[in-house]
Amino acid sequence: MQQSSILLLFLALAVIGVIVFTYVYLSSKKVEQSEQGMANPQKKRFWFLLILFVILGIFASVTIPKSPYFLFAKETPAKTIHVASMQFAFFLSEHAIDPENLSGESIELPANELVEFRVTSLDVNHGFAIYDESNRLITQTQAMPGYVNRLRYKFTEPGTYNIFCLEYCGMAHQIMRSSFIVK
Repeated sequence: MQQSSILLLFLALAVIGVIVFTYVYLSSKKVEQSEQGMANPQKKRFWFLLILFVILGIFASVTIPKSPYFLFAKETPAKTIHVASMQFAFFLSEHAIDPENLSGESIELPANELVEFRVTSLDVNHGFAIYDESNRLITQTQAMPGYVNRLRYKFTEPGTYNIFCLEYCGMAHQIMRSSFIVK
């Protein structure tokens, strides 16, 4: 429901943007010799830019606090899952992963509790994307060598969640997957 309303908001803003830019374009075309031309074009451009920046400011103040970086910032995660990616596998563990002794675990996560994934890569950039049972993208982040991205999420539905790589990382990219269970 929330995604539908955000999509409608973006579409409405896109239509408004097209209308405004069309108006500005049509009002600033070269005038015929017999016409007077646009009266005070600098004033119109000033008001256009002022209204545009006010709309963008309102939009930013509404959407930025709802971004994933701020959504669960003040909560403590119930579980922390360490994720190491490398061509062509994901290794998940409830403990820090030793790059010299790679082994994954079967992961079970609690429903309706905050989980933090600490995602890194051991070789090249990878995408870390979590999909639900209907193959709908739930959340994602980048897995980068030498850096740990923290991805927080609350799984509300029990089931098996799949992890796929979203960034082409080599010839066997399509087999790079893993999964975990939410109970």
